[in-house]
Amino acid sequence: MSPKYQKPSSRARVDGHAAKKRLSQNFLHDLNVRDQIIRAGDPHVGELVLEVGPGLGFLTEALLATGADVVAIELDTDLIPRLERRFAREMQSGQLTLVHGDALTVDLDAFISEGRLWRVIANIPYHVTSPLLHRFLLMSAPPQRIVLLVQREVAERVAAPPGDWSYLTVFVQARTRPALVSRVPREAFDPVPDVESAVLLLEQRVGSDAFPLNVHDEERLWRLVQAGFRERRKKLRNALPRALPILEHELVQALLRAGLNPDQRAQTLSVADWMRLLAQLPELDAGIPTRAARAAIARRSTGGTSVIGASPKVDGPRGSDAMVQITAHAKINLTLAVVGHRNDGYHNLHSVVAQCEVGDRLYMRPAADGADVIRLAGVPLQLDGENLCATALSALRRVCPVPAVDLVLEKRLPVAAGLGGGSSDAAATLRGAIELFGLDLSEEELLKVAAEVGSDVPLFLADSPALIEGRGEIVTPLGSFAGEPLGLLLITAGMPLRTPDVFGAYAAGLRGAGHGSALVSSQHLAAELAAGMSGEGLLQRAAALASANDLLTPARAVAPWLRPFDHALRRLLGRPLALSGSGPTLFLLYPSQREAEEGATLVANALESGELVAPGGVAPSLIATKLVVTGRGERGET
Repeated sequence: MSPKYQKPSSRARVDGHAAKKRLSQNFLHDLNVRDQIIRAGDPHVGELVLEVGPGLGFLTEALLATGADVVAIELDTDLIPRLERRFAREMQSGQLTLVHGDALTVDLDAFISEGRLWRVIANIPYHVTSPLLHRFLLMSAPPQRIVLLVQREVAERVAAPPGDWSYLTVFVQARTRPALVSRVPREAFDPVPDVESAVLLLEQRVGSDAFPLNVHDEERLWRLVQAGFRERRKKLRNALPRALPILEHELVQALLRAGLNPDQRAQTLSVADWMRLLAQLPELDAGIPTRAARAAIARRSTGGTSVIGASPKVDGPRGSDAMVQITAHAKINLTLAVVGHRNDGYHNLHSVVAQCEVGDRLYMRPAADGADVIRLAGVPLQLDGENLCATALSALRRVCPVPAVDLVLEKRLPVAAGLGGGSSDAAATLRGAIELFGLDLSEEELLKVAAEVGSDVPLFLADSPALIEGRGEIVTPLGSFAGEPLGLLLITAGMPLRTPDVFGAYAAGLRGAGHGSALVSSQHLAAELAAGMSGEGLLQRAAALASANDLLTPARAVAPWLRPFDHALRRLLGRPLALSGSGPTLFLLYPSQREAEEGATLVANALESGELVAPGGVAPSLIATKLVVTGRGERGET
């Protein structure tokens, strides 16, 4: 057991360099551990070795001593001159190639000649372990061996036998044979990290040891595995029908045919088990398309409407085999000003709203038996309740004939999160029905139908960003953000925060000291967007936007946990944090989705280590995505 140690500051200095917590900089200095890494990696003279995060060059020095050709990728600008000075001779001879960049985006193929075997040997930043593994293993010519110094818990999970697996375990073991080489104490690093580490060895599966997976099987397999682990504590007979368009009795029969117990849980299945189950689920092929496995694994959400099995433009109803796939985007309120009470009990609003790529997924096709069928994944829903998809179809049928629909709703957004999930599902249902059956409906008629379904529904039929006024039904599209789309981290607490309670507290007089400034901020932002504004410009206004919400004070009064959780996140992430609508979702803007994903990893690690306490002890939902940029193919593709 490691001795007690004093927790270091977040910017401890190592050999004159200020270690950056946001880059997970903990520099290895233990010679014994370095030797273990080199022995496990087993590099030879002339072989190509990729090192991610050389840092101060401690491991780089040992790699070069083996005679291997090293490509070292370093993100930290401050470290590049130090490495150039230390390894000037090796760089001049061509043995070392130093790349200043991000290993998640650098063109690795540029350094790997066709047919050349290569290895990865590195002490990587822990917060990008999963994205790096996905990148390396999904390459057309993956490394024959990977040796990484990673967080101990991750190494143990990846190398675990069936029984305590995760999604990452299945993914890695489908391609490699993992082994935990050694455990590494905290004191082997400077500054001392909060977690223990381990040396992880991954050897590529080849020949008869490899699992036969073509591109099509990849897409089906990872969709199935992700569905299983979405609710890992549930039995497969319950978890899979909630995430896939397969009825429970059909799923049970498929499990039995595959030799699996329907009461098993996802973490107990091996790669071979998942593949046997996949072979018994032809329904996954039947018109329910998935994006490329790489995109699914990387947790990228896709936007727009796509029609499967039909031509893009068809007059009149489409064929019975047609399928429409739609993403019902989430939204965030960049500003929210309450500008008066209405006679109908609602409040007038002035709010700039932006949509983000993440969202629920809908699949729509003509119903086989002439009656609507709406399922939450594989579970049928009662259509006489408050289901907004059914409500949208009913409202649409009052203005034009709509054939019966078979609709599968795959929920990807947390429920009651203030992200507009239900309203977006309703808008997606309207768009999908019009596309699926070639309905002739003017924009004015469509917006009228949407407003009848719900106040927020018209928003999701407009381009993003948009200004909403009235009780939400008056929508004015604003100019799209110029430049690359901003990244976005959504943090939804697991504690309830009801919108009527928040508005009730506002009506009772709970207002912030700066009440009225939210309207000024909202008006200014709307004007700037209408005139043309870049994503970078929005990012620069993030601090001001964090307070541009009239519901922040009443929300904190209704939910006392909100303020300390907000402050703890600000200290951890070092970025402005804003409340979307009436909550409970908090959001942060980032220059890119990758940086938002790094922020999500920091939060997840802090929750796991106890550095950050979840409100009520309920783990929050963490979603890293990016803002929708309309007019550039981000939405509306067919």
